Amino acid sequence: MKYLIHNKWRIPAVYLLLIFAGLQIAQAQQIRTIDGVVVDQATGEPLPGANIILQSDIFIGTTTDARGKFTIHVAKNQWQHDSLIISFLGYHDRTIAVKEADQSHQITLKPKAEQLGEAMVVARRIIAEEFTIKEMKQIDIYLNPIAKADPLLAVNAMPASTTTDESATISLRGSSPAETGIFFNGVPIYDAVRFSQLNGIGTFSIFNTAIVERMHVFPSNPPLEYGNTSSGLISIQSKSDLPKQNQHSISLSLANLGGQMVRKMGDKTGITVFANYQPSAALIGVNEQAFDNLKSFYAADAGIHAVHQINTKTRLKLFNYTNLEGYEYKFRHASFSGIFDQQKRRNFTIINLNQKLPAGEFNLNTGASFSHEKYDYGNTLVNMDKQDLYAGISYIHFFDKLSVKTGISNDSRLQKLDGSFPVFGYALGNDHPAIDYAEEKSIDVTEAFTYGKYEFNANWISGLGIRKNLPYTNQKNYWSGQWNVNYSFLKHHALNASVGRYHRYALPNAETEKVTFYRSDQISLDYSLETDIVELTAAAFVKNVKFDQTKEHVNGAELFTKLFLFRNRVTFQASYTLIDATRTTNGSTYSSPYDLEYFVRGSLKYQHHSNLDISLIMLYRQGQWYRPVIDRNYDAALDVYEPVYTSRDNMTHYPDYLKLDLSLSKLWPVSSRLNIIGFMNVSNLLDTENVRDLTYNHNYTDYTYDLFSRRTVYFGGIVNF
Repeated sequence: MKYLIHNKWRIPAVYLLLIFAGLQIAQAQQIRTIDGVVVDQATGEPLPGANIILQSDIFIGTTTDARGKFTIHVAKNQWQHDSLIISFLGYHDRTIAVKEADQSHQITLKPKAEQLGEAMVVARRIIAEEFTIKEMKQIDIYLNPIAKADPLLAVNAMPASTTTDESATISLRGSSPAETGIFFNGVPIYDAVRFSQLNGIGTFSIFNTAIVERMHVFPSNPPLEYGNTSSGLISIQSKSDLPKQNQHSISLSLANLGGQMVRKMGDKTGITVFANYQPSAALIGVNEQAFDNLKSFYAADAGIHAVHQINTKTRLKLFNYTNLEGYEYKFRHASFSGIFDQQKRRNFTIINLNQKLPAGEFNLNTGASFSHEKYDYGNTLVNMDKQDLYAGISYIHFFDKLSVKTGISNDSRLQKLDGSFPVFGYALGNDHPAIDYAEEKSIDVTEAFTYGKYEFNANWISGLGIRKNLPYTNQKNYWSGQWNVNYSFLKHHALNASVGRYHRYALPNAETEKVTFYRSDQISLDYSLETDIVELTAAAFVKNVKFDQTKEHVNGAELFTKLFLFRNRVTFQASYTLIDATRTTNGSTYSSPYDLEYFVRGSLKYQHHSNLDISLIMLYRQGQWYRPVIDRNYDAALDVYEPVYTSRDNMTHYPDYLKLDLSLSKLWPVSSRLNIIGFMNVSNLLDTENVRDLTYNHNYTDYTYDLFSRRTVYFGGIVNF
C-alpha cells in the first residue's frame, strides 16, 4: 500500500493548526477556570447543550456536554463583578454571579410551565429497550465526531459495524446489509441511504438528526416486536414532545444549502420543516484530485415532521420526506469506458397514532414509500420502480413486574424492472449485444408476534418472544423465537445474553437477482461497564445463516473502550473487531466478504473552553477478499476478452485499508437564541490510496486500482436562531 502526502497540503494543514493553537493560547492568558453542571431543578437530570455566556461579553461562552457539565474561563478582572447567563430550550433563563457559580458548581434551571393542565402522553419506548446494545440520544449523535451528525454513520462508528465501504449502509457483526433492519417510528425503511452507489463520496442516510429523539441498536438478535429482519436492527424514534418555542437554522457548506424551521402551532401542534440543496461544482472544484472520476452530482430533499396532541392521552405523528438526486461519473471496464448516469426520486410518508390506556398503550404505525431509479451506461439501461406499503398495530399491557406486547403487521413490497441488459457480462460497450428485459418481483409478509418482559428485581430482567408469519402467498411457513436476559451487578456492570431464530425476505439486490429468504440462528453475549470516566464493552457472538443455496457461519468478538480525561475535555475511544466468517455453496467453502481478522477504529477528541472541538478519527482494517483474473478467452465475434477468475477458495485480499480524518468545529453563542457553528473536515488526511476494486485493461494482462475517496476538504457553517 502506498501513502501519499502532498507537500502542498502538509504545510497549510500544520499552519492552520498552529494558528488555532496560537489563538487559543492567547485567549487563555490571565484567566480563571470555572467548572460546573447545569441540571433540571425538579428532577436533577443534567441538561446537555445548555448555553452559558458572559453577561459583559456575549462572545465568551460555552455549552454543556452530554452530562450537563461545562468549563468556562473568565478573566480575573471580571470574576468579582460579572455574571453568567444560562439558557436552555423549555426552561427559564437564569443569571448568576460568576463568583457564585464558581462556589456552587451546580446550577439549576426551572422548566417553563406547560399550557395543558393534564399530563400529556409520553413518548413510546420499545418493549425490549433493556436489551439494547447501544442507545443513542440526539445529543450523542451530534457529539460523535465519526457520525458527522448522521444517525446511520453514528452506528457505523460502533465496533459492531463491519461496513467495508465508505457509506451509511450498515453491516452488523459480519452480516450483509440486506439482513439489517432499519425502522423509523416502527415502520421499516428500505434503501435508507442517499447516493447509495456513488463512487468517490461517503454517503449519508435519509434521516435528519434534528427530528431524532433516540436510536436503539441491536447488532445481534433483533427484538421480535419488529418483523422481517434477521441479523441486526436499528430503531429510530422521532421527537414526540411539542416544541417549547420556535427555532430556525440555516446551513451553508461546500456542497449544501439548507434550512430548517421548528414552529409551535397553538397548544397542541408542532411542526418541523427542512429542505436542502446539494450542488457539486464547489466540492469538486476544491477537491479535483479526490473526485477526478466524478463528473457531477446533485441532490435536493425536503421533509416535514408534525406532532399533534389530539388530547392528553392520544398523539398523532406524521413524517413526509421527498428526495431527488443524480450523478454522473467516469465508468471504466475492460470492454467499455464512458459515463455512468444515475437518477433517482423518492417519497415516503409515515403516520403514527399512539393511544395511552389505563394499564397499557395502543399503537398504529403505517408507511408508504415510492421511488424510481434509472441507470444508464454502455449497453445497459435500467428503469426500476419500487413500492413499499406497511401497516402494523400493537398493544402493550403493563402489569406489576410483567409487560406483554402483542401485535400484527403487513409488509408489502413491489419492485418493477425493465430496460436493456448485456447478453455477456464481459461485454458492456455500446455496440455489444443487449437484451430487452422486464420483470416484476413482490413480497407480501404478514406476521403476528407476542413478546413478554419480566423484571425479577432491580438487577434481573428477562424477555421471551415468538413471531409467526401467515403464509398465504406461497411463502415458507416459519416461526421466529427469542430469549433475552439482562443482569446488572456491582453498580456499573451489566451482562446481556440473547439467543434466537429470525427470518427475512429481501427483494433482488446487488448480491442476488431473485427474492431471497434468510434464516438466521444467533447467540450473543455482551458485557458493559460505564462510569463517569470510562466506558468499556466486550462481546462474543455466533451466527448461522441460510439463504438460497448458501450457508454462512460467523464467529466474532469485539472490544471497545472510551475514556473521559482532563475534566471531560479529552475523549479517547478505540475498538477492535474480529470476524471469522465462511460461506458454503454446493459443497465448496470459502471466505465471506466480511471475513476480517482485524477491524480497528479510534478517535481522539479535544474540547477547548472556547467551544472549539478538534477530533482525529482513524479506521484501519484488513483489505476485502477478491478473486483475481488468472486467464482470459478471446471472443472474436465481439472483439473482447472474457476473463477467467480464480476459484472462490483461492481468493486473496486487497491491501489493508487505513483512513485518518481531521474534524474541527467552533461554536459562537451570540445570545440565548442565536448561535453560530463553523466546521471543517479533512477526510483521508494522509491521502492514503485505499483500494476499492480493480480495473483491467482490454485483454486482462494489466490492471489499475480503483480507489476509495482520496483526501477531501469540506467546510461550512450553521446559524441557529
